[in-house]
Amino acid sequence: MHGFPYRSIRPLGTGAVGDVHLCVDVGRRRLVVVKWLRAEVRPDSDVARRFRREAERMAQKPLPGVIEVEDYGIDDLGRTWMAMAFVDGASPSAVIEPGDAWACHRLLAGLAGSLDDLHGLGVVHRDLKPENILLRNDPPDGSGGWSPVLIDLGVAKWLELDAATRTGSVFGTPYYMSPEQFRDSKHVGPATDRYALAVVIYELLAGRLPFEGRSLPELLHQHLEIPPPALAVPTDDGARTSVPHLDAFMQRALAKAPHARYGSSAEMAEAFEAAARADGIFRPPQVPPPLFRPPEPPGVRIEVEGGAQATFDLRDGPVVIGRHEACQVPLDSPRLSRLHACVFAQGGRVWVADLYSQNGTRMGGTALHPGRPRVLDEGGEVVLELYDRRVRVERCSVDPVEPSEA
Repeated sequence: MHGFPYRSIRPLGTGAVGDVHLCVDVGRRRLVVVKWLRAEVRPDSDVARRFRREAERMAQKPLPGVIEVEDYGIDDLGRTWMAMAFVDGASPSAVIEPGDAWACHRLLAGLAGSLDDLHGLGVVHRDLKPENILLRNDPPDGSGGWSPVLIDLGVAKWLELDAATRTGSVFGTPYYMSPEQFRDSKHVGPATDRYALAVVIYELLAGRLPFEGRSLPELLHQHLEIPPPALAVPTDDGARTSVPHLDAFMQRALAKAPHARYGSSAEMAEAFEAAARADGIFRPPQVPPPLFRPPEPPGVRIEVEGGAQATFDLRDGPVVIGRHEACQVPLDSPRLSRLHACVFAQGGRVWVADLYSQNGTRMGGTALHPGRPRVLDEGGEVVLELYDRRVRVERCSVDPVEPSEA
């Protein structure tokens, strides 16, 4: 395909200067995550240049446990963009129950290597928080269960390029910001990321944040002056129990002075496990369960009214329907958008999405709103109305048939 190679399926988030979308790469038949800078951010601005510099550096040296930057550029509307590998997973809070020290350690140990690698390259994240962490289903190391991935380096700072920000500028999320970050966002180092990681672990383990001020000045005062409250974890009967060794761990991990904290993320992970074992709450499962199973059945049969029929294995990637020749199901109607609709697997389920088409898509007689995919139930089938073409989509076992043009 010529030009920008991705089409948005749905938005994933929005920020001060950019937006993030789940997209389909039609030519290579896969899902990707694309971050755009807003149109008002000019390609020749300092923000856009830093954005492209970050993308270039991360694309040159992929790191385990850090979302992979695959491509970047400027689209036809003049917006700077960065394409990253899609990670099929879930947020930490959706998976880790309060009091689960083993799961907290798995997250901490998994992120420790990623952060230490980033810090070795001269990168400080500066905005580490649960929203920037995703638990990846079935990690590639074959260990089973899940592993954590850093999915957003949007305000990461290259240490040798610290002139890019102004002294006194505030970056980050206040609940997870270190004392030194409140004082001066420009002059922060790896200890700032380790502080934020300790806040994330405290929140997951205790079921609440260590500091919960209702205003920025109140949070600033707590992070700068108030010791973290004694750590207590929920029990099965709804009460809380003290964990003195883990509390001592948190007191050091959340120390006000950067030099008083742990010297590396790996050291933090080792100390956390030792403390959790000493407190008697480190309980690893015999076999770590996956977050979800692949869709079953894994295929879809697509039949164009009066035309072709084909079966696709969704484990091999999404299926796009439209009039562009790169589509897996190409249609010849001039009324259709080039990339009109998409069927894809995510989170163990099968979804149908309208790809912001010009004339819209109806699913089972109901309008399919752009940016809001709908689930195709197990064993189900549905008729899609793509303006003047009708397409039947049916969940099925996989028996591939070469698609033909309709």
